[in-house]
Amino acid sequence: MFEGPLTRFRWRAIFVSREYKGLFYDNDQMTRQGEHVLADLRRFCHADRPTIFDREPLVMARREGRREVFGRIINYLNLDERAVQQLMELDDG
Repeated sequence: MFEGPLTRFRWRAIFVSREYKGLFYDNDQMTRQGEHVLADLRRFCHADRPTIFDREPLVMARREGRREVFGRIINYLNLDERAVQQLMELDDG
């Protein structure tokens, strides 16, 4: 089996996705606590609206950083493991 960096990256993505899902889901159903935490993070990270412009670059960078972290969480929660597995099979030939 091919064990290149891309395959290791994909296995790691699956592992991390499962860990995130373990925090927010129970039996493939998002928990009430998970919903509350994501709603709080969505507001805090301004994920549901464009970043508000600020003349101060550090303020803008902080705001964009928050949005990026929220996006990472959502991406791992929505990761389709079957699609990743198919990509690994294509890599293996």
